[in-house]
Amino acid sequence: MTKVSPEDLKAFGTAVKRARALRGWTLDQLGAALDPPVGKSLVSKVEKGRKEGLNARTVGRFIKALDLDEGLIDAFLGTDTTDDGDETKAERDADRILDRLDRDEATRGASEDLLIMLANRYAEGTHRELETAYIGVRAALEEFVKMKAHSNAPDNADGQFQAVMAEVTRLNEAGDADAAGEALDEAMARNGKAYDTILQQQLAQDRVRNRPDLTAKRLIKDLHRQAPPGGVVLATDQLCVKRREAGNVTGDMFALQVALELARSNHERARKKQDPAVLFTLAHCHFQIGRRSEKEGHLLVARNAVTGALAKFSKDREPLNWAASLDMLGSILSEMGRQNRDPEKLQQAISAHREALEIELQHGNRKRQANPWNNLGNALCSLAELTEDPQPLQEAIESLDTALALKDRRADPSRWALTKNNLGLAWRWKGALTKDRQALDTAEAAYQDCLPYRTRTREPFKWAMTQWNRGDLALARFEVTGDPTYLSSARTHVMYAREVFAEGSDHQTARCDELLAKIDAAEGK
Repeated sequence: MTKVSPEDLKAFGTAVKRARALRGWTLDQLGAALDPPVGKSLVSKVEKGRKEGLNARTVGRFIKALDLDEGLIDAFLGTDTTDDGDETKAERDADRILDRLDRDEATRGASEDLLIMLANRYAEGTHRELETAYIGVRAALEEFVKMKAHSNAPDNADGQFQAVMAEVTRLNEAGDADAAGEALDEAMARNGKAYDTILQQQLAQDRVRNRPDLTAKRLIKDLHRQAPPGGVVLATDQLCVKRREAGNVTGDMFALQVALELARSNHERARKKQDPAVLFTLAHCHFQIGRRSEKEGHLLVARNAVTGALAKFSKDREPLNWAASLDMLGSILSEMGRQNRDPEKLQQAISAHREALEIELQHGNRKRQANPWNNLGNALCSLAELTEDPQPLQEAIESLDTALALKDRRADPSRWALTKNNLGLAWRWKGALTKDRQALDTAEAAYQDCLPYRTRTREPFKWAMTQWNRGDLALARFEVTGDPTYLSSARTHVMYAREVFAEGSDHQTARCDELLAKIDAAEGK
């Protein structure tokens, strides 16, 4: 197939932009004029010459909508006319992000070019939920605002640095984040004395560019500058854990990807030493991304890495490290079992968690034991749900109760609420599978306890998950009691959840629709 040159892409984009300007159309108006219509993300890419897969079919639609010179299509004749050259899912997702940004006023002070660039870059990931892309865009916008403030600071003593930041701001607002990054790199090369100041701006720009690989390289270089001889591996591992935990708590995929890049680099550096701690960290990073990813590859790598760590840790000499690795293996197997609906994987996960707990109870402290108890309870509940066998649920409830007692609600309310939510799920399935009304009441009380910590304002996605759980529970209560008022309650909670999920999760929105269909069927009986 013919490959269109960058020059031809740019020339066509310029012609489109000129014709749109002459008509006084916005990007949205031009997108609506095409047949079939497209969003502003695709139009913007075309105008900037960045739609690399642009084909003759799509070019023809622009020519027709704008009454352009038909000769413009010549450079695109012979291109692939499959759907790859049309509007992509990532571009449609970018438009959804832009709509949401506009509604919650997060776009204040940012140019349209910048917003479109950010939305496209963060929508192109492989994450399962669009919510993670939206979180990434919001965080990048916050960094941009801080960077812009540096260029406008009236008391900035370094006029040269202020000029660089003004140029960086201009390039970002034009949607050219890569050129802005190059300007900062050049400034660093010219002025090493301002290393720390420029480094912070480079790290902020990496987030605007959605380049976690560059952030990791800069952080490692900085560690080499500061860490004592031989201490880079340990320092990198500690920094990796810090980034990973921050990303896990906030749902920030960029932070998780930085952590993964740090872990990969550390693994390469420590390969000759065969350091099991480095392998464990690598596994944990892949796991945290894998549970949020559409593809299973991260989970498979995580399983292999933690298996390697287990082979190198000594159960006798390093029992707690060995137990932590085995518990991690259980979590990975449990996630694979849930995603693939594989009861055998869940059984393997349960065995791993039990064995890890035995070691923790012998050698660990109470604080360490909370997570393996929680993980065991989750795996047991998932097995009961998948097989519709209530037998594992009593142990699941006891495990989750133990985990909850070991957690500090005041110090870490989010994780306490997570375990409480898991406990509600266990009671829900016990009540549904054994027709136990009291168990279902206990499940509702557990979900209610989560709500002060999972508010729609502070944690909308988690709040929506709890609302979905309450809707699912209300339907289960109807099925046990026959009371139709539960159906009304179920519909209300599911609709609350759907309002949030429709903004950032096709998967969860589909689950809401499936549950609503079940409610409709129950009402029709």
